[in-house]
Amino acid sequence: MEKETLLQKLKNKDPQALRFLYEMFYKPLFQAAFFIVNDVGLAEDVVHEVFLKLHHKIDQLQDPSKLGVWLRRMAVNTAWDMVRNRAKSTLIPETEIGYAGEQFISPELICLDKEERLLVQKALRGLQPDHRIVLYLKYYEDMSIDQISNFLNIPVNTVKSRLIRARMELKKLLYKERVESCHFKDELTDTKGVK
Repeated sequence: MEKETLLQKLKNKDPQALRFLYEMFYKPLFQAAFFIVNDVGLAEDVVHEVFLKLHHKIDQLQDPSKLGVWLRRMAVNTAWDMVRNRAKSTLIPETEIGYAGEQFISPELICLDKEERLLVQKALRGLQPDHRIVLYLKYYEDMSIDQISNFLNIPVNTVKSRLIRARMELKKLLYKERVESCHFKDELTDTKGVK
């Protein structure tokens, strides 16, 4: 279905068009929301809220080619509203591992990769919300700095400085997590005092 046709059907409150749009955009909207709220139930609430708002706000969308970006923006805004309302501040989606294309990854590598992902997740949870969102848009949504600027409605230089600060903050947190993880492992393997 073409976006112009879909947009017109949505404006006419066609339930089939809404169902089609829901099936088409549920996953990316859920991922964006989950990255912000870090709760499956809240992320689902965000997506449902976006589709409830859609009926009232569809006339605001002028360019059908921007439908996906417009919906994602609504999801991000709704998720931030929930974060503010519920005072939550953690996020990071889980990703599946096991196969890389057609090649099987050994269990040892899976464990190491999972351990590394858990360290990164914990470090990301420690970032300020403004820093998390720019990292999410840059590295998970693969947006350029200009696109992030437009998406968040902030100046390009603000995006750049937030990315720099976010990377520095993440680097410090990852270092801290790795050091703590190593100390924990040392405690587990320490045989001093064992008789």
